[in-house]
Amino acid sequence: MNSKLNNNFFKKAAATTSLLALSLLVNPAHAVNWTEIGDAGQLLSTAQEPLGDGALRNIYGSVSTNADVDLYKIFISDPITFSASVTSTSGNFDSVLALFNGGGYGVYGNDDARLGDRNAGLPAGSLLGPQAPGWYYLAVFGLDTTPTSGNGTTPDHYIAPDTSSPFTSVIGASGPGGASPLTGWAPVAPGDVVTLNEEYRLRLSGVSVSPVPEPETYAMLLAGLGLVGAMARRRKVFTE
Repeated sequence: MNSKLNNNFFKKAAATTSLLALSLLVNPAHAVNWTEIGDAGQLLSTAQEPLGDGALRNIYGSVSTNADVDLYKIFISDPITFSASVTSTSGNFDSVLALFNGGGYGVYGNDDARLGDRNAGLPAGSLLGPQAPGWYYLAVFGLDTTPTSGNGTTPDHYIAPDTSSPFTSVIGASGPGGASPLTGWAPVAPGDVVTLNEEYRLRLSGVSVSPVPEPETYAMLLAGLGLVGAMARRRKVFTE
């Protein structure tokens, strides 16, 4: 009886390990659309992380004023194909996109994706773009504020450099505060704050909601499968 129970145990363990390994190896990714919950934070500690399982294709959110900043924590699984673009429902939102690495250091940003287009875009294949998979922070905001570092929000703390018309350049973190991580945003004077209540759509590529298992994970699963199989065969020999 014990022999039969042990054999059944090993067979079930092998089957379970096989299913787990196959699910990770061949399970196709599903597109995920995320809608902002409440108001996404502006800092690394308050950034909103989309949830789900698969490739993150879209983020739907809104900005209440021209001083509002939405910061999202995302996992870039394929830095080569990573891209981000934003469109607003009315077209009146003059947006800016900025990407920061996992430590909060600026990577690259953009104001207008194309000449005459008020929507921002971060193109794939840019020399300034992300160079490795990992966690990043993606910010969407308006022209009236800009990311800052250090213990101040004055121009000498600006992470991005000054730009000039036509504002279509993709820029790196070459401003006075570009060598330090994100700590805040330049304030908008109370008299200059404008109500927007503008909805937007962020289109993404090369982004996963959860990290893709590393090759070592696959190796461990396959090794575990082989070990269970070997133990089952050995058990069979000893019980015959």
